[in-house]
Amino acid sequence: MIYPLTNIPEEKLHYAGGKARSLSYMLTHTKIRIPEGYVLPAGESFETSDLAQLSKGYTYAVRSSAISEDGENASFAGQYETVTDVKFEDIPEAIKTVQASARNERVKAYADSSEGVGVVIQRFVKPEFAGVVFTSDVITGRDEELVGNYVRGEGEQLVSGAANAEEFRINAIKFAYNGPSEFAKYAKKLGKYCTEIRRLYGMPMDIEWAVSEGKVYILQARPITTLRRLVPETYEVNGTKSGYKLLTRTNVGEIFMKPVSPMTFSVLEKINNMLGLPDWLDNINGQAYMNISVMCSIAVAFGKTREEAFEAMKELAGNVPEGIEVPISPFDKKAFWGRMKVLFFPKEKCRLSKKQKREMVRDLPDIARAKIEQIRKVQSNEELLGLWDNELLPQVKDCFASILGVCGTQMVPLFGTRKKIAKVAGEQMADRLCGGCLGVVESMKPMLLIDDVIAGRLSKEEYVKICGHRSPSEMELMTPRPYEDQAFPDNVIEERRASGVDMYAMLETQNKAYEEALAEFKREFPGRAKWIDKQVKGFAGANAFREEIRSKGVYIFCVFRELLLRAGTLNGLGDDVFMFMWDEFFECLREGKMPVEMLRKRRETYERYLQYPNFPNVVMGRFDPDEWVKDPDRRADYYVQDMKPAPAEEGDIKGFAGAAGKVRGRVVVIDSVDNIGLIKQGDILVTTATNIGWTPAFSKVSAIVTDIGAPLSHAAIVAREFGIPAVVGCGNATMLLKTGETVEVDGAAGVVRKLHM
Repeated sequence: MIYPLTNIPEEKLHYAGGKARSLSYMLTHTKIRIPEGYVLPAGESFETSDLAQLSKGYTYAVRSSAISEDGENASFAGQYETVTDVKFEDIPEAIKTVQASARNERVKAYADSSEGVGVVIQRFVKPEFAGVVFTSDVITGRDEELVGNYVRGEGEQLVSGAANAEEFRINAIKFAYNGPSEFAKYAKKLGKYCTEIRRLYGMPMDIEWAVSEGKVYILQARPITTLRRLVPETYEVNGTKSGYKLLTRTNVGEIFMKPVSPMTFSVLEKINNMLGLPDWLDNINGQAYMNISVMCSIAVAFGKTREEAFEAMKELAGNVPEGIEVPISPFDKKAFWGRMKVLFFPKEKCRLSKKQKREMVRDLPDIARAKIEQIRKVQSNEELLGLWDNELLPQVKDCFASILGVCGTQMVPLFGTRKKIAKVAGEQMADRLCGGCLGVVESMKPMLLIDDVIAGRLSKEEYVKICGHRSPSEMELMTPRPYEDQAFPDNVIEERRASGVDMYAMLETQNKAYEEALAEFKREFPGRAKWIDKQVKGFAGANAFREEIRSKGVYIFCVFRELLLRAGTLNGLGDDVFMFMWDEFFECLREGKMPVEMLRKRRETYERYLQYPNFPNVVMGRFDPDEWVKDPDRRADYYVQDMKPAPAEEGDIKGFAGAAGKVRGRVVVIDSVDNIGLIKQGDILVTTATNIGWTPAFSKVSAIVTDIGAPLSHAAIVAREFGIPAVVGCGNATMLLKTGETVEVDGAAGVVRKLHM
């Protein structure tokens, strides 16, 4: 009944307890020096003969391993008895002492130990030094330094407070040491062990260690419960609790305009894991963010300075306050390259040839529609799982491999082309050429093709096939798709007829402006005529490809949604099925267990998240949504911990030049695509961000201003094509402007000016 920590049977893992599971995980996934040991699972009795596998030549440390101990919810540190330096013959008595401690008053007051207590029996290393290390500052969440304490002798003195501790810090990237000189020679090894454990668990850790006979040992590791990013049981999520980092809604904010459901959140987590980028897609109360710190940390790990790394990411970050220093965290290059190798050169080779990959990407809409019809006919959980395991999952893998295969370098011209042109002919010419060369991109089709339906050039059925999967929240699995609505596309036709705008005429005007700009460039720089043709062709092709891939990628989410909807119907869950996380959904489906109470709690949390306003575009440091909402001086553009927000400026509002042109008009501030009916012809739309669901508004407005965005954001691209001035990424426009005010939008300069009329 006593098992080696390196070989705990699967069915015994739960009863082995938190400490034993953690030690087992580290022993089997790292080469860190950890004293070998054994575990007696909770509820198990033992015979003296069970101890025969232990060596009589060692003494042992006998510690508790309660089922809930050392987990993400509670540590129980110091609550149970620990017996150290135990001789082989005294182990049975030491086990009884530890088991009995589960009944003492301090444990009862701390937590419910009724589930039982496992016991870890670990080779005792007699320490010269022992202590603890926190991989993040427990107050601020910063993880650039490891923060530690130690005592001379056994670490129990530190836990109990029997001895005064020495303090030290270790740089988590270069392992520079700051502390008493007597411990300096062990600091680098301890630092490397601790950062490896932090990466292994993917969260801030509290680590116990010892130095014995000149060697560093790790004794146990547990999550720092106060720095938890996610509480799975209730879907309480706040990425700013787990580290000090720079987060931005630029780009992701126009994809996920509302809080994401638990299911969609879990899919984004899978993307993080697949790419080997911890918390790259982060989250605060359901609102999606991009982690700029992890991207800068990669660049620093590969030799860039902090300043160089941030300079390369500035356009992605959006409007960041002057003078801040982007937080950098330790980053494992080797692990990252390992992930990339698996991603691009998987052991399980794709079954498709290059030609078949191209064909799969081309035919993805038809493949998805066929699978959706198949899913809708499923009559049982068993049939649904069989369909997923045998057909859908292999096809999803082939699909992702196909998309990666056809991508190649096709999107490279997106980055750098505009700068190249601007270097030759100036910023304004670069905007005119890059903005006008795109032609009809996928995000414009819903509005252009509805004109074809009205004119009889395209049937309603064909329109639904081409555009019925696109919507404002198309990457949110819980959101219904237009093709699910019987009134689609008749409602769209009615809206278009009411607008009275000729979309093709608008597009033709923009095309003429582009041709004029191209001719002007060639007159001024005749020697670069072929060069500019190549540049704009590459840029237009890269944009078209990006939009096409995104559109086709939405079909994969449609298949996922239909699978979940069918499971919700079969199990009487309705859309509560979207309160599952991805992996647990399949686990529960296989076991036939539907955790209704847990789903209800998550639903309550999710519904609460939907009531919050949009959080700041840029967030750095610990962010409390409830405190921010109560702050009358809050800003929508940025929040930086410990930095008093500057008062909102009354003057010009600055952002990125989205689309050239200058226009004056009446402001209408819209916070949701559901309210675009409030826009009147000629209004200037001011909103957080736009995506394909906002395209109908482009036919009515004279200009667009957004809080979130960059020159390649949806608002900028579509505004250029329709010849509408746009200023994007202003940060605070929705708070500084009010509906009914008159402004001048200068798209070329990236400035919005209030006019007093």
